[in-house]
Amino acid sequence: MNNRLSIYILLCLAILASGQAAAQGTYGTKVTAGDPDVGLPLSNFAQIPAAGTPAILWQNNFWISYWDLNANGLYDAQDVPYLQFGSTNLFPPAQRIVRANNIRLAGWGSYPAGSYVSANDPDIGQQLNTVPPAPYALPSAAFVGFYYLNVAGTAGYDMQDPVYLKVLSAPFPLPPQAETNDIRITGYANYPAGSRVSITDPDAGKPLALFKLDGGAIGGPTPTAAPGPIGTFMFFNANGNIANPPPFSAIFDDGDVVYLHVGFGAAVGPGDIRLF
Repeated sequence: MNNRLSIYILLCLAILASGQAAAQGTYGTKVTAGDPDVGLPLSNFAQIPAAGTPAILWQNNFWISYWDLNANGLYDAQDVPYLQFGSTNLFPPAQRIVRANNIRLAGWGSYPAGSYVSANDPDIGQQLNTVPPAPYALPSAAFVGFYYLNVAGTAGYDMQDPVYLKVLSAPFPLPPQAETNDIRITGYANYPAGSRVSITDPDAGKPLALFKLDGGAIGGPTPTAAPGPIGTFMFFNANGNIANPPPFSAIFDDGDVVYLHVGFGAAVGPGDIRLF
């Protein structure tokens, strides 16, 4: 049994015990005090090559990309969005492909949202779009990003606030709103993590606030201005392997699991979002 599966089973048991929706597994759940993964050490994505890529494709380049299943040149409900660590917006299109350990942000076929691509999966090597033909296609660098719905009306992001990936967003209206085909990173009401917003859903049209992320060197989401980031992508280095150089850089590969880590420090804590 690999490390990722072992962690997954432990966390599923914890979720069952706490009365959360077991059907969602762990993807998109928020860490709470007393969960078994609290305190696990987290590593930053480093300036080391992603597996099977040219040396310049460092793992700390974060990209949201999509597989255009219906080949219409626009992101829509038929397409599969991925979170990639180690990709590019600069190389020829041949380099923009589905790779091992990309994270499916929405379900596809028998693969649920939050599943990690394996070397033998049928979507491995599929062409991805990262340079849209129009500003409303994913990912438009100006508008695509992570946002939260401030359900409690408190100051800033907290445990009760659901998180979204905005994928079809114009600069207006302001503030940004939950819109059709935006993806729920955490669940909302009876809608699970990985589901897409529909115009008739109760969260459609609700105002969203930017969930500021500390991004990679050239990838997106990009670093944001003051008051500074409230989250970043980090991972639990399950097999403990490291690279040199840079010194003691953790390698993200098979068995490792990703968190959207909130706040400071380098350990899993309450409020972190599980992306597996």
